[in-house]
Amino acid sequence: MSGAEDDEFQYIQVAKLPVPELQATIDTYLDFASVIVSPQQLETTRELAKKFMEDVGPKLQNILLQRQKDKVNWVTEWWLEDMYLKVRLPLPINSSPGMVFPRRQFAKIDEVADLAALYIDDLLDYKEMLDRGELPQERATSREKGQPLCMEQFYRLLGVCRMPGVGKDTLVLPVTPSDPDNCEELVIVACRNYFYAIPVKATDRGRLTAGEIQAQLLHAMVDAADAPPAPRVGLLTAMNRDDWAKAREQLSKDETNRSNLDLLTRALCVVCIDEGGGDRADCDADTNSLLRAMHGAGTKHHSANRWFDKTVQLIISSDGTVGMCYEHSPAEGVAVVRLAERALARAEVAGRPAPPPALLPAPPRLAWRLTPDLTSVIDKAAGDLDRAISDLDLKVYTYRGYGREYMKSCRTSPDAYIQLAMQYAYYKLHGHLVSTYESASLRRFRDGRVDNIRAAHPAARAWAALAARDSPDSPPSPNQLVDEGQKKVSFDLQEGQKKLELFEEAARKQSTIMEDNILGRGIDNHLLGLREAARETLGFLPPLFTDATYQKMMEFKLSTSQVATTTDGTFMGYGAVVPDGYGCSYNPKKDCVIFCISSFASSSVTNTEAFRQSLEEALDAMKVMFQNRKSNN
Repeated sequence: MSGAEDDEFQYIQVAKLPVPELQATIDTYLDFASVIVSPQQLETTRELAKKFMEDVGPKLQNILLQRQKDKVNWVTEWWLEDMYLKVRLPLPINSSPGMVFPRRQFAKIDEVADLAALYIDDLLDYKEMLDRGELPQERATSREKGQPLCMEQFYRLLGVCRMPGVGKDTLVLPVTPSDPDNCEELVIVACRNYFYAIPVKATDRGRLTAGEIQAQLLHAMVDAADAPPAPRVGLLTAMNRDDWAKAREQLSKDETNRSNLDLLTRALCVVCIDEGGGDRADCDADTNSLLRAMHGAGTKHHSANRWFDKTVQLIISSDGTVGMCYEHSPAEGVAVVRLAERALARAEVAGRPAPPPALLPAPPRLAWRLTPDLTSVIDKAAGDLDRAISDLDLKVYTYRGYGREYMKSCRTSPDAYIQLAMQYAYYKLHGHLVSTYESASLRRFRDGRVDNIRAAHPAARAWAALAARDSPDSPPSPNQLVDEGQKKVSFDLQEGQKKLELFEEAARKQSTIMEDNILGRGIDNHLLGLREAARETLGFLPPLFTDATYQKMMEFKLSTSQVATTTDGTFMGYGAVVPDGYGCSYNPKKDCVIFCISSFASSSVTNTEAFRQSLEEALDAMKVMFQNRKSNN
């Protein structure tokens, strides 16, 4: 296990995750369901919920209460399997987020190696700090301020790898060294689809300097440039997880391949040195940067120059595009952003790595031994990935009308404000609301990951329905008058007041849901626990979990998360999680909000540009709503 598990100090006062009250979860579940299913279907679900409470519900609740006593965290293992490890979809687009760093200008190849060396040097510093158990304990900054937070996720970034398995993947975690100053570390450098193992720390000679790392990187870059085209083995990690598990088994039959796979699994991270190119003519610079971070822009460009199983893949292109792709299962965005922004900040102030006094032996290029069958599998993986890439409809959109400071001036939490803007935008576009996912950090609890802040609730629907009816492109209602003196359309004061009241009620509800989640009272993990307890102890699922409402409640057609960054020019995005859904991450800045909106071109229901426009109109209309309140006051 990781250092955090060994070092009890990390868990000083970090509580165990509670099991929510059963009746409260069922009542809340029905409340959310009322927004997304028909009244007739809801009636069926109410009956099933009643029977569940009278029959197996209390028994399953008792199993969870016992599990809460016996385990460090009663839900995380189930949650991890359900959210990631049992999901068979390919990692790029469907699971792994991309993160964009500020664009660079490189005059020559040495400068690419300089930056990569500085990043690696900082990651080594970070890993040594973790190994010594010196990571400072973080504390909550709101809602029970000062509460200590679990630091476990920070130990699950470097040296971690997701291993494919048929039916279920596993996470391979590094063992904390007994002597952090006297241990081995390596990084893998990917260049022109070749992989190079660079031992950055060894027991016999200590740690490489930034200059020595830079020289090793240059060796790899020059070697790859002179080599014949590489076998595109990295594409195997972009496959359906069962297919990759089977291919990996075939690959492992050869001893050389087995050794390569071991090096990739153990490495601190993968550093992908890309050549220029791969930008789409129909996309702006920000969108192109995110596409390249997420999937490498296709097999004709950089997609084979990746190892998607690795938690941290740093990406540096000779044309100045810089970023990261991260495998999501070990940790949430907050830990990854912290790691990345630290490396960025330190590289910004560091001088050029000093040239080493003597050159070390060149890093070995990993050679693969492939059968004709494996070569065919790689070709199929290439075709599948290119089709998935062409189906992704993604847009990075910076809304510049206002940002979090204006939202705060409206006496509303920026997170609740943006969530309600997305409900308004969805309703305006589609005429109804859908199950919405927003990750809620459970770091107040030991080994806590996330629960789900649902934003589609009756209060949100009441507000969105009225607001969307009164949108700028809707026909005017009979009581809208033109006041020539003010030279503007005045709106029905009563309706404007009603809209504000409904918004404020929805925002209060949203904040309550958020608070319930981060304090361990969310419903999604609880329902998951009840379902899995039934599967394991009863051998069947109660009708509440086979009901059409439950299927619809778990189909997140709007998958969202706030990923805040402090460095200008950095943001993170990901794909939609269902075929007819949207993915929408948001990064609220002082005077703007960066949205990364995604959907699939093959869907006849969704359209990224239409959602972007609807979101822009929603945010504009909300500002007008608050300005009217201020002027009427």
